[in-house]
Amino acid sequence: MKVVIGVAVLAALLNPQVMPADVAAQTAPDQVCTIGGIAVPEGAEVPDDIPLVMSCFDSFDEAQSFIEAGAPGDLEQLIGVDGAAGRSAAAAAATVTIGRVWTGGSRSGSELIHWGTGSGCYGVTFGFPSLPAGWNDNIRSAEGYSNCWATHYENASYGGSRLNCIPYCSNLGFLDGQSSSIVYRPVGTYG
Repeated sequence: MKVVIGVAVLAALLNPQVMPADVAAQTAPDQVCTIGGIAVPEGAEVPDDIPLVMSCFDSFDEAQSFIEAGAPGDLEQLIGVDGAAGRSAAAAAATVTIGRVWTGGSRSGSELIHWGTGSGCYGVTFGFPSLPAGWNDNIRSAEGYSNCWATHYENASYGGSRLNCIPYCSNLGFLDGQSSSIVYRPVGTYG
């Protein structure tokens, strides 16, 4: 079952006192959510104004099927398309898993799957300048996929201390439970 989360997460990010039921549900044990990223050419600055578009599922298989199907609805929101022509362009874009993070160590707890357009980190970078409620300052293990290595940052918009996961971290060491933004870069590239 897909649960779309966007406005509720934005409200919680803007006003931490607001905790709608959808946002509170994000931290349910073993829940799997997806969040999309926009490809940026390697070496270009990763923008910090990427929209937060997220959907949650009851299982990893449901989430993975959603990504493999082109993240319908979420992709259109992420790239800001409207109308039949925009939907047609979005439908032509391939989507792929670029990374996964978990609220527990060693791939345990709730899971957030990062996806992007294209075939992964082949000549492109994906930035996530903020993390949704339930994951901000709550990631304890991480893994890059599709030729991606992940750099976790202590602060939003890629600030503060950083840690590279190349490609898997069973724990985040000094950043355990402190990630606030993530960049996925091509294998061999450090943040």
